[in-house]
Amino acid sequence: MEPRFYAFDPRFSRRALFLGACVLAILSAWALADARSQGNPPLAVARAGVTGGLMLVFAFVWHRLRPRPGWGVTLSSRGVEVARPFSNGRIQLSWGQIDVVRRIGRHGEVLGLFLDEGGRVLVTRHLFASRSTYGELASALEERKPAPRFDA
Repeated sequence: MEPRFYAFDPRFSRRALFLGACVLAILSAWALADARSQGNPPLAVARAGVTGGLMLVFAFVWHRLRPRPGWGVTLSSRGVEVARPFSNGRIQLSWGQIDVVRRIGRHGEVLGLFLDEGGRVLVTRHLFASRSTYGELASALEERKPAPRFDA
């Protein structure tokens, strides 16, 4: 089996995070302007601090979810290698470690790799640029490790 690579590229999530950070920057500036003009600034300063902190969190997550080389899921004859979304580490699983692969959620938006020793690795649809890429990955995994036919 030739290795197949499915890159993470969460475009929609990154756009939403960027838009959220911009809105939080405006709210932060508004709260600071209120603090200068009001007679009771502690509440406005606290509001500015909270919105500023949230803006920094949104910017950090936006930065960590940027596409980078080798960031995604690789299928090979040896197993599956999954990049971790918020770190530089990778999870390497052999085919023997994976017990079953299932789509989880109402619309199958999460792909669960359930392991023999009881753990699981979850890969969400929002990490991919398109539904077709996610569907192709899910189909390839389900083909290699099909779910039990009579699962209660």
